[in-house]
Amino acid sequence: MKRNAYISFVLLFYTLSFQANAQNEIWSLNKCIEYALAQSIDMQKGQISIDESRINTKQAKAQWQPSLSFSTSHSINNSPWAPENKSNNLSAGWTVFNGFKRKYNIKQQELQEEISNVNMEEIEEDVKLAVLSDYIQILYATENLKSTKNSMEVAAAEYSRSKELFEAGAISKSDFSQIEAQYVKEKHLLVMAENDLVEAKLNLKLLLRLDPNTEIEILAPEITNEDILGQLPEKDSIFENAMRARPDIKNAELNEQMSELKIKSAKAGYYPSINLNAGVGTGHNSSSDWALREQMKQNFGENVGLSLNYSILDNRNRKSEVERAKLNQHSSALQTEQIKDNLKKTIESAYNDAIAAQLSYVASYSNEKSAEASYELTKEKYDLGAKNPYEMLNGKNALLNAQQQTLQAKYTALLNIQVLNIYQGLPISIE
Repeated sequence: MKRNAYISFVLLFYTLSFQANAQNEIWSLNKCIEYALAQSIDMQKGQISIDESRINTKQAKAQWQPSLSFSTSHSINNSPWAPENKSNNLSAGWTVFNGFKRKYNIKQQELQEEISNVNMEEIEEDVKLAVLSDYIQILYATENLKSTKNSMEVAAAEYSRSKELFEAGAISKSDFSQIEAQYVKEKHLLVMAENDLVEAKLNLKLLLRLDPNTEIEILAPEITNEDILGQLPEKDSIFENAMRARPDIKNAELNEQMSELKIKSAKAGYYPSINLNAGVGTGHNSSSDWALREQMKQNFGENVGLSLNYSILDNRNRKSEVERAKLNQHSSALQTEQIKDNLKKTIESAYNDAIAAQLSYVASYSNEKSAEASYELTKEKYDLGAKNPYEMLNGKNALLNAQQQTLQAKYTALLNIQVLNIYQGLPISIE
């Protein structure tokens, strides 16, 4: 009982220590990616698949080695005249030739090992994309919350000032109600912005397989206009780089090679097989007058043999196997072309999205500055009594909408640019 209590205490201590470290630690994008890759169940399953492929490759190579086996038998018959028999045999066998099937099987297993590694690259890419998306969503939610808080502070100050003016009889009930409604609206927007940030962080914590109650702080780098509006590579250049880097393209090409080996392996069935066998054995029985040692000596024997096997008629099995392998090769070639076509469409779409997001950001940013200048002018006139609350609030809402559109365009462009980098096999970096 004391030992169990001690173990429980140690586990609790390390759990609390981990949570404390997670709370105090600032998570950068690269750290999130590294942690997610280490914790991903799909990555762990992918590693198991790689290990299994390595075992299969070793087993295929071991088929070049001879086999060796030992057998012994001891029989007693329930009969007055039946002897007691015992025999021991040691036998070895080796396949001298089997139509190159071993050779092609080894190559297939080595290819399968490569395919398992490429599959791991695909899983890794999926994890990176998921982390990138959640991380950028947190950056967006954080900046949106900051902007909403600033607007809320202005609304609160305006509400307090208007309330004093209303109580002093300086403004009408109608004017005060409009200011109050705007204040309530912005309080609601603040709650929504806070919830959006909580949800965005929760999604990332679940992806990282952290306790949902763990508090984490995300490193928020400064995103400049240069980061958003940087010149994109040519579309054809992106596609060419993707053709060399994408794991799904590598996988398709490896499967084509696999289908070619399957054809050769199927054709190997038309060759004969040659097997070499050898063995030694001895035994004794109880009805003999010879002593056990003498029997073992006299009954000792060796054998060696070479056998050749060739199937003349096999109910069309070999021919059907070759035909199926050729069909599989054709299917693999078509699959490769389809993957290339889909990649081209995907890059075309991602490239257009990135360009559109950049243009949207430029337009939204310009609109935001215009709305900001307009609102400041209207606010000055409102403070001087030259504008009514309705005009001032319209100007503020226009500014809030413009700020929201700018933020959305900014982080949409950032995400699309990083996605294009991933397609090209380039590292993800938001500094």
